[in-house]
Amino acid sequence: MTFLLTSSALPKHIKPPLSFKSISAKVPASVILLQMCHDFREVRQLHAQFVVSALLDHPLNFGRLLNSYVTMSQIGDALSVFEAIPSPDVFAYNTMIRGLIQGNCPYDALLVYHKLLLGGFTPDNYTYTFVLKACSHLKALSEGQQVHCRIIKAGIAPDTYVHSSAIHFYANSGSMDDAERVLAEFTEENTLALNSMISGYLSLALVEKARTMFDNIVRKDAATWSAMVTGYTKNKMHVEALTVFQDMIFSGARPNESVLVSSLSACANLGALDRGRWIHGYIDRTGIQMTTTVATAIIDMYSKCGSIECGYQMFQEMPRRDVVAWGAIISGFAAYGQAWKCFELLDEMVADGIHPNEVVFVGILTACSHGGYVRKGQQYFNRMVNEFGIRPTIEHYGCMVDLLGRAGMLAEADELIMSMPEEPNAVIWGSLLHACRMHNDLRRGYRAYKRSIELEPSLGDRYKLASLMFANAGEKEIATNIRKLIKKRELETLRGSSFIEVDGNVHEFVAGDINHQEMREIQSIW
Repeated sequence: MTFLLTSSALPKHIKPPLSFKSISAKVPASVILLQMCHDFREVRQLHAQFVVSALLDHPLNFGRLLNSYVTMSQIGDALSVFEAIPSPDVFAYNTMIRGLIQGNCPYDALLVYHKLLLGGFTPDNYTYTFVLKACSHLKALSEGQQVHCRIIKAGIAPDTYVHSSAIHFYANSGSMDDAERVLAEFTEENTLALNSMISGYLSLALVEKARTMFDNIVRKDAATWSAMVTGYTKNKMHVEALTVFQDMIFSGARPNESVLVSSLSACANLGALDRGRWIHGYIDRTGIQMTTTVATAIIDMYSKCGSIECGYQMFQEMPRRDVVAWGAIISGFAAYGQAWKCFELLDEMVADGIHPNEVVFVGILTACSHGGYVRKGQQYFNRMVNEFGIRPTIEHYGCMVDLLGRAGMLAEADELIMSMPEEPNAVIWGSLLHACRMHNDLRRGYRAYKRSIELEPSLGDRYKLASLMFANAGEKEIATNIRKLIKKRELETLRGSSFIEVDGNVHEFVAGDINHQEMREIQSIW
């Protein structure tokens, strides 16, 4: 049975369209209401109406229902509807492929695409765009090349979305030569395609190529600036990232979430508190939406720049806190050695109904290690596994080895390493080596040293740590031989560095380095 569309049939929060009275009385209300839903529960209610009213006998209504579930990110329900369609058309296939990609199921999206081909259907531009996106997520170079061949055979002219998707796929798969060949097919500057090229170059650390292309783009959009700032940050070129961000602001372009998060990350890595505060103020002044992701980046920036109080204030002001935000503030307090605050925050988090993840417990175990709370650390490690069902990662084991090692419980740390379900990495053995040096355990220390250099033979810091351990224990000859080995193999060791922010400019000073451009002026002050 169908019911006619009247204003009284609408839920209170859904206002009828202006042309409501002109809608034909023969149009079922459920079909119109489906396009006005804002909640997946409403879609399910209307789905029931479709079944009861036999509206699914009409092929178009299957597609409408499928699209509504995908829009609401209810991929399981969408798949059930799709599989119930007697003869899905290309629109239905495209909608399902898009939904699976949206639901982070790119492999399943390719299976649906394969089913489309087996059904004898001809893919359209939307199909190719979605499928190339799935290949990009999977870095499935061979499959993506096959899709590209079909695009060429179909005679599709260079199109903004299809060919830009091909460029993005090749760039994300590390095949920049293929990406460049596709780009050469464009007769005019295409910002979308160029943005994908810039991201691709930067993902392969081809910074100069990316910068040259960026500088030559006439019509830069927010995504262009974002690609450059994000790429610089991922390549640890934080000063350059902030310079591009500043240029973006001067150009009048409005930064998107990605630009803001990357810029705040650059400030955090540089310890550039003044720059970070300016960005925070800019967000408030310009009315940019303070999303949970941006707020979390601000918390992380303040925490790493020495202002945990400001970070905690930002955290308290957040209307909604996800697990990432909780992890950021707990990690911040852990770095400051405020272990009990971390414990309190974990209790608050659980009380708020947020399930802690792996990152949260890395912060908690780090706090225990820095504070020397061995018993607490063991209890939290057990809670993580037994209460919250989190499988310990190499980072969690590293925290526990560090905790036990600092406390001088070297036998327990050694036993924990031996019980690990996966092979301990060089970081784990390095933590034990550091503890053995602290507590003068040469036997365990030598074994940890040998295992760590087997895994990372070119890392000079392990050799340096071992030489210090033997030197402190009076084994001068062994220590000297290890130092000779460092020189013979020309191994690099990390040197201490510090960042100082002066008038908004960040200066880095490295131990033993006298090449700073203002070194003479600095020395004159001495």
